[in-house]
Amino acid sequence: MAFLRGLACASVWAMAGVAVVVDAAVAADAAVLDVPTPYIPSTRGNVDEMLRLAGVTPRDIVYDLGSGDGRIVIAAARDYGARGVGIEFDAALVKESSEQARKAGLSERVEFRHSDVFAANLSDATVVTMYLLTSLVRKLEPKLLAELKPGTRIVAHDYGFAEWEPDHKVQISKNYMLYIVPSRVAGAWRVETPMTQGREFVLDLQQKYQVVRGGVRVAGGFLPAFEARLSGERLRFVLVENDVSYRFEGEVRGDVMEGVVRYGIGPNLNEQKWRAQRMDVPRL
Repeated sequence: MAFLRGLACASVWAMAGVAVVVDAAVAADAAVLDVPTPYIPSTRGNVDEMLRLAGVTPRDIVYDLGSGDGRIVIAAARDYGARGVGIEFDAALVKESSEQARKAGLSERVEFRHSDVFAANLSDATVVTMYLLTSLVRKLEPKLLAELKPGTRIVAHDYGFAEWEPDHKVQISKNYMLYIVPSRVAGAWRVETPMTQGREFVLDLQQKYQVVRGGVRVAGGFLPAFEARLSGERLRFVLVENDVSYRFEGEVRGDVMEGVVRYGIGPNLNEQKWRAQRMDVPRL
């Protein structure tokens, strides 16, 4: 985000690991965004650190929430080859941003929309940047989790979410926090794997943002999931049975997980495919 903006109003945030919606109070507060608020431009170095932390590539669509004079969106296109969209409620700044993009020869790669961030559709973003005060960041969390695809990277400059811990944080002159939108994996999954051997294998997971825990319910007992990690659509965990470690890695695609499991003793491990189908939908 090119400018620091915020609202002095109560914070609202979503419960993790379940479907979320923007409630009426948040929607009503969005109207306050029509009132001009103070802003502080990000430096060129700040802009570059945010885009670098997000790992922006030419395949990305970068949305800047509260894009100000357009400097982050323009830098994403000019320096990283990405496409960009700026969301800005100040019409004069939208006009200025569009003119800056035209002068830079980037009008076909970037656009600036006159809108408040709560009204904007963010669903096609692969990267979201924001330099907003804490109250507004927290109000945006339900919208971001509801609209952004798993794997979308969010970079916050100085002010992050209340309970959602960043996947990565750096301090280079300022603080920058990277959040990767997690897939929803909470619930029970029926697993097909070389370990099943005709047994029912049910992976039961609990989730708070990207933090997951749980294990497999199997006839005769329970196998805890060790070293469970969720990064966007990528899930990995380790099960141990009969003193053998089974290392699962896979991708979550809606109600299906698929990947490979490696197991055995020594450096030359066996490798086979595994698949899991969701058995239930997480309760709201």
